[in-house]
Amino acid sequence: MFRAGLRRVLEEHLRGSVIVDVSNPLDLIKGLQSPFKTDLVIVGSRLLPAGDPTYLGALKREAGAARLLLVVPQASADLFQDALSLGFHGLVVRRQREDEMLAAVRTILEGRLYAPSTILPVKPPDAAGPIRQAERGERAFGLTLRQREVLALIGKGLSNREIAVALSIAEATVKIHVSAVIRVLGVRNRTEAALLAPTMLKGKI
Repeated sequence: MFRAGLRRVLEEHLRGSVIVDVSNPLDLIKGLQSPFKTDLVIVGSRLLPAGDPTYLGALKREAGAARLLLVVPQASADLFQDALSLGFHGLVVRRQREDEMLAAVRTILEGRLYAPSTILPVKPPDAAGPIRQAERGERAFGLTLRQREVLALIGKGLSNREIAVALSIAEATVKIHVSAVIRVLGVRNRTEAALLAPTMLKGKI
């Protein structure tokens, strides 16, 4: 029922698209072997064989440059990070509204990441915790230590003003760092940077 409903929405709003609907893992792999170019693969979590660790690798190989969207029964920030680490470009929850599903598909087709707004991390300023002093010139993932500190606080949901207070720097300086972080990570906005923060900074600060 979910697949039928999603297909109806996509066919109605993405006119000219060719949509292939499959119901089992093997048919998904076979469908991706078609000579026609695939732009997006929407995969239900139940379609991923839990007992076959090689399947996901085969799926990604056959998908090639296609974007991958995971459909799950319920979502969390940790699950989103896990999905990113597995090669997906976003996830949606089956109970999301039709307009949200359509927005997710369009966002990922545009080359961006997507996650339901309900799983974005939001914490008060005092949750930032201690930040150690930046060491000049030290970089990881193309970011300086100060930029990594800013990214960590973006990931905690802090505003520019709150980041400025936490790091004892000017708000204008924070804006410069935020712009640099967004540019280096290749994301469109601070929301996408926040979604990437836990994966990029694990064990780094």
